[in-house]
Amino acid sequence: MLFLLVAMAGNMVSAQDLSGYSARKLKSMGYNAMSIGDTYSAIDYFKAYCEKKKKPKAKVMFDLAECYRATRNYIPAATYYDKTYRVDKNNLVALYHYGEMLKVYGYYADAKKYFVTFKQLYKGGEDVDYKRLVTQQIIACDSAQGIIDSAMSVEIKRLDKSINKPSVELSPIYLNDTTLLYASMRVESPVVFIPDAEKADLPYRHFYLASKQKNDWHFLQEWMEGDFNQDYVHSGNAALSPDKKKLFFTKCEADWQYKMNCKIYVSRLNNKGTWSEPELLPPTINMKHTNNTQPAVGTDSKRGDEILYFVSDRPDGKGGLDIWYSVYLAKKGEWREAKNCGNKINTAADEITPFYQMRDRTLYFSSNGWAGLGEQDVFRSTGELTKWTPAENVGYPINTGFDDIYFAADAATVNGFLVSNRQENKNVSTCCDDIFSFKFVDAISVGVEGTVMLIPNATIEKIVKDDMEKVNERTTSGDSVMFAVGSIVSLFLIDKNSEEPIFIAADTTDENGHYFFDVTARKDYMLQFESDKKLPPEIRFTTKGIFKSDTIHIDAIGIDYLSKDIFRIKNIYYDFDKSSLTLQSKKILSRTVLYIMKEYPQIVVEIGSHTDSKGGENYNLKLSQKRAESVVNYLVQNGIDPNRLRAKGYGKMRPVAPNENEDGTDNPEGRAKNRRTEFRIIGTLNQYFEIIYEE
Repeated sequence: MLFLLVAMAGNMVSAQDLSGYSARKLKSMGYNAMSIGDTYSAIDYFKAYCEKKKKPKAKVMFDLAECYRATRNYIPAATYYDKTYRVDKNNLVALYHYGEMLKVYGYYADAKKYFVTFKQLYKGGEDVDYKRLVTQQIIACDSAQGIIDSAMSVEIKRLDKSINKPSVELSPIYLNDTTLLYASMRVESPVVFIPDAEKADLPYRHFYLASKQKNDWHFLQEWMEGDFNQDYVHSGNAALSPDKKKLFFTKCEADWQYKMNCKIYVSRLNNKGTWSEPELLPPTINMKHTNNTQPAVGTDSKRGDEILYFVSDRPDGKGGLDIWYSVYLAKKGEWREAKNCGNKINTAADEITPFYQMRDRTLYFSSNGWAGLGEQDVFRSTGELTKWTPAENVGYPINTGFDDIYFAADAATVNGFLVSNRQENKNVSTCCDDIFSFKFVDAISVGVEGTVMLIPNATIEKIVKDDMEKVNERTTSGDSVMFAVGSIVSLFLIDKNSEEPIFIAADTTDENGHYFFDVTARKDYMLQFESDKKLPPEIRFTTKGIFKSDTIHIDAIGIDYLSKDIFRIKNIYYDFDKSSLTLQSKKILSRTVLYIMKEYPQIVVEIGSHTDSKGGENYNLKLSQKRAESVVNYLVQNGIDPNRLRAKGYGKMRPVAPNENEDGTDNPEGRAKNRRTEFRIIGTLNQYFEIIYEE
């Protein structure tokens, strides 16, 4: 179910009188309508055919059932799937979908009976992996009542008629706490396909705004910012980047065969607070001859790079529509090749409408391939890229027997929106989606905090004091306690099935060695503490059994940790205009940097070399780079892993003292200070963040 590929363009037309057509002609007209995507007309023609024929062909009845299912008219779809199978026992796909339609309305025991029969008889041969899907359907029938019986305390409210019109509304997101952005045609009757209509006579989906007034949402106006709404183009599926400075969205247009083609665009917020002209994303995302839509945005936990998750029907997926991702390399200004999110997210059916919650690195998406209550259910999985926890059904009443899609929440995942075609009355049409708001009534806030302290090392402290001139002193508290300032603490979720840790977030300790995380109830976690001298200590804790808002206090932990401040190495000399180390310099390095690198085998360091202002800029850069490399080479020759070392020549760019006096005369003392070598810790091998060294 791609964005805007169901019940597309046109105005409502009056029902045709088809009594004068022969059954053969009606069948032909039905297939012609199907070929151009006119599903509603195909239903009229096929239905008239079936009523005219005493013994309708099973193939036509099956295709009529398929059309009803495509327009989400489940009861007649079930009727014609049942009729098809009664006439043609070889059409096991009709049997499968009959069970699927029964499940929509909660007849789980009957649905399971048909799914089990299907599984026993089906031998394969279809493009769709029904063997995998029917297994999930049987699991769903067994678990559905339990999901309903353990319903969450959630207030769900259909937004009023100023927002929800008779056609489909979709892709609601928060622009801010009181402004909703969504897409709609805003017509007063359902729409059907008219192949010969002029473009100007057709309705198009555009972006609109709604505002929150007290506790209710009301229509505001068409979204006039930027160039998002265009004539004769369908727009929707907006997604903001985590920093709120980019907006990704979809544009869809019909081709000459009336097939919809969807592509993803991006607009940037400029310094004036307005949105730039939308740019089409490159072919790495908008692959030729494929549909690409429904963007969601997160960031990579290792580098902080932007990640675009999106839905595509491109080749080499798991089946149906899949969720893919691409990473944006900001410094290169390019998107990496798109990759599939993997089989913990994608199934042989359709995965759609992703929403990425940065707070706990959880992907919410809808699927009809995992065990659910009906058609599309909302699922969640924690992780990123291809590393995810198993998909988990969000539960009832967020999910129902109908299509529940476009889950989008606020930063705390307490309030939000979803889109659904659910109806309280079985006699009411389920063709079209409305926007609903939700609020988790029993949501609680859980935090975890603690303190990290330094384990004193008298030898290292003496080296730092006697042999290195430290730019900044460490923060201390009292005479004996030193807090680890600027140390990284990483939070991991423990996958309940594999026990594998999934990275969630990192915090840097403040001047009091303090760290804090927001966590989720009913989960198992692990804290990992950056350590320079040994493998990182770990502490596990759980939020299971916590039923009211609270903060978990972790006992203080001591670590081996060196400050990330710059240390200047005294007495590192080179012969004039040379880059090779003197014997004296090697002795100094042996009792300082080399000793510390061996004592703290986890640290990754930069060796920075500087010059005074004599000579040209390029010459000094090259000379300082060679000098830094000579230090690195010496350390490697003495057993230090080269992966822990970065050589950087700064030339004369960063003086720490004047090279000349105020009267313009030479300042030898200042020049001597500028001709220096520095030692700076830029990370650790064991910290979760990958060390990417770029100046």
